[in-house]
Amino acid sequence: MAEAIRTEPGYETRDISVRVVTWFAVGLVASTVVIFLVVIGFYRVLESVHPSPDAPSRIALHPHMIAPPPRLQTNETVDLARYEAAEKAKLNTYGWIDKEAGIIHIPIERAMDLITQRGLPTRGPGTQNASGVTPVQMQAQKAAATKP
Repeated sequence: MAEAIRTEPGYETRDISVRVVTWFAVGLVASTVVIFLVVIGFYRVLESVHPSPDAPSRIALHPHMIAPPPRLQTNETVDLARYEAAEKAKLNTYGWIDKEAGIIHIPIERAMDLITQRGLPTRGPGTQNASGVTPVQMQAQKAAATKP
């Protein structure tokens, strides 16, 4: 049998209508435009009724501002050597940390010598801290203290 010549479209015509899909797409685009215009109009009404108390951004006022150049290290080796020298000076010299409170820093070698001579601080028997105050005494001090 010879094949019949097809005169029908190349898709199933009873499932979907091209005209309906086209009108739906046109309606979708038109409704998008209408919604866009309504939102813009609503924004302008609100902007005129409730103006912003803040000054406009300087970026908005001067859009052609030129950003400052980046602050790059020009000589990393010298910067690192300067940093290391400052850190070594802190570790190997005497100086004030807080003069009013009487807090100083001492060279690290001297601090290690003092720790080997005196030993590390230890807690007293039955205490929770190095102050020598027992937990019962701390509770009594807290109870006796006046509340602000």
